[in-house]
Amino acid sequence: MRGIVVGINETDEAREALDWALAEATSRGTTLTAVSAGGDDPSQGRTVWAEQLVGEAKRRVGAACPTSVVAVAGSAREALLEAAEGSEQLVLGRRRLSKLGRLVLGSVSAEVVERASVPVTVVRHAGDAAVPAVTAAATSDGTALLPRDVVASGPRVVVGVDSSLASVLAVRHAAEVARRTGSTLQVVYAWQTSGLAPLPGTWAGIPSGEDYERHARELLDRAVEAAGIDLPAGRLERTVVNAAPAAALVDASATAGRVVVGSRGLGGFGRLLLGSVSRQVLDYAACPVTVVR
Repeated sequence: MRGIVVGINETDEAREALDWALAEATSRGTTLTAVSAGGDDPSQGRTVWAEQLVGEAKRRVGAACPTSVVAVAGSAREALLEAAEGSEQLVLGRRRLSKLGRLVLGSVSAEVVERASVPVTVVRHAGDAAVPAVTAAATSDGTALLPRDVVASGPRVVVGVDSSLASVLAVRHAAEVARRTGSTLQVVYAWQTSGLAPLPGTWAGIPSGEDYERHARELLDRAVEAAGIDLPAGRLERTVVNAAPAAALVDASATAGRVVVGSRGLGGFGRLLLGSVSRQVLDYAACPVTVVR
């Protein structure tokens, strides 16, 4: 199945995800399949309800893409994974602000993000209050997260990179989104001195912060070159920041239309989907987050 797949249910966050997915499918010139799952029997009533929901959303956002509905019984998790197989992208909603002050990625969505073989975009509910940024206290040395002078206002696509193939794929995906939407692409490499091995050709303990930053810029440039980015002049920004990877991305998300990350890597942003870093980005980002395979 090609096109875009979106999970729907009766929640507001699912409706937000549906709206976003319809706009994305229209922008890409592709189809949208809405998947509704649950219960023991996929009754005709569920199908009718899903078709009505999609029809209302198409009118609301002015979507012109072809749509279809899949209503199935059983596990929403398995239904979404099966429907997404071979698609261009899977879209999920993110739960609303919890009592603890964070947006929560539900257990179904979390497992789908982990297991899906295609890019997955998690959409933040537009009706929620601004999400608090991960603060500088989350970094190893208390440094500022991302200087505001490098986060210009206006639409942008932010992508986190490290030295892995996964991040190169993420940059390619983000560049395609930026090209299609007319956005600026901001490529971010976050580095920390804490826990880093000595740089090649140096003695342990000798490299300075400037040395690590220079090395980080070299790695960022390699990722950009390997991705083969083709964007007009002035629409590619390269940012190196001394901060925790999740903190850097969450802070950058405040002025972004989308954040893109790779699913696996060699450290830094490569830790996404391996523990707390992924949860911080997916739970706290102020815009949709796309995880790329």
